[in-house]
Amino acid sequence: MSSLDEFDLLSKEDFFIFLEPQSMDARIVNQFALFSIASNPRKSLDELLEARGIEAEKIVIPSDIKWEVRDRLDQSNITERVLFPGLDGLSSWLKRHYTPVSASKVVPFKSAG
Repeated sequence: MSSLDEFDLLSKEDFFIFLEPQSMDARIVNQFALFSIASNPRKSLDELLEARGIEAEKIVIPSDIKWEVRDRLDQSNITERVLFPGLDGLSSWLKRHYTPVSASKVVPFKSAG
């Protein structure tokens, strides 16, 4: 495929292609990144899945448990430092880690069992 015109002729139906980029950057390695390309830029992935009858579930984390989720991710070493290697990730993590949080935002862990 050498041009966008050839890409447009691949299918009469809308589709998405997912590509795994070369691991040229530490961010790509740590994030297990994928890039997506839509055959029709006016269609969202949600619309395409619905049109094909593919069920997908969107998970929304309620804002009142944000700090609990962040704490649990931290315990698993899933932090800005890991996901965004370099000074920007480190500085984001330091800012979050050392910014005072009001007691009203912190939710105590609830035991699963």
